[in-house]
Amino acid sequence: MELFHRILGEHDPNGPIPPLVVLHGLLGSSDNWQTLGLQWAAERPVVLIDQRNHGRSPHHPSHGYPDMVMDLLDTLDQLGIGRADLLGHSMGGKTVMHFADRHPGRCHRIIIADMAPVAYPPHHTPLFDAMAALDLSTYERRGDVEQALGRSISEPGVLQFLLKGLYRAEPDRFAWRFNLPVLRRHLADMTGLRPLGVVDIPTLAIHGTRSEYVSERGLKALGEHFTDLSVISLDAGHWLHAEQPAAFRAAVADFLS
Repeated sequence: MELFHRILGEHDPNGPIPPLVVLHGLLGSSDNWQTLGLQWAAERPVVLIDQRNHGRSPHHPSHGYPDMVMDLLDTLDQLGIGRADLLGHSMGGKTVMHFADRHPGRCHRIIIADMAPVAYPPHHTPLFDAMAALDLSTYERRGDVEQALGRSISEPGVLQFLLKGLYRAEPDRFAWRFNLPVLRRHLADMTGLRPLGVVDIPTLAIHGTRSEYVSERGLKALGEHFTDLSVISLDAGHWLHAEQPAAFRAAVADFLS
């Protein structure tokens, strides 16, 4: 499946600098990465991708990492990209890990943002339940949806992140850009552990010290699967690229150069 993508900078499939391809996390989209993408695009072409069932990419009843790996391969083929630098955050990070394992010849370097090759508890269930409980056809204004969702989701940053996926499908009807029922049904697939081999590609892992996603267990697992690994810690939570954008941008730029 070819995915919706945004190309920033001058894209030349045969150019000397590999493009940087960025994959967002669960319930995100390429919109979340445009500011950083434009900064990186001053030095190299950047491709921002909406993964399946997110953003403007097609919705599909299946949503697992083998699906997302094949989507990425199809999209690189359609763009004529032989090898790329890959950056993935959260769910996107696991997509990058499995892509590098299955298709190492298509990877120049990889960057994994706040994710490790370990199993996680499916703790997103309350977010999905809160969104599913809303009948969006009954709301006329965006502020009304925000107020209703805020009764179940008290953390302002999480609430605003989810609302980025809200849009008007029709002049009088709101909808979510992500495929809520399919993602809810596949939560265990996304948070569970799939077999992963040993990857020899140069790899940078950036994690937030206030995030629970990459602990000592996660760092150990990263070291076991990625033989050419560098690790950078930022004083941030899981959305480290939003909390520490300058430090995150610089870490990625330094690694790629």
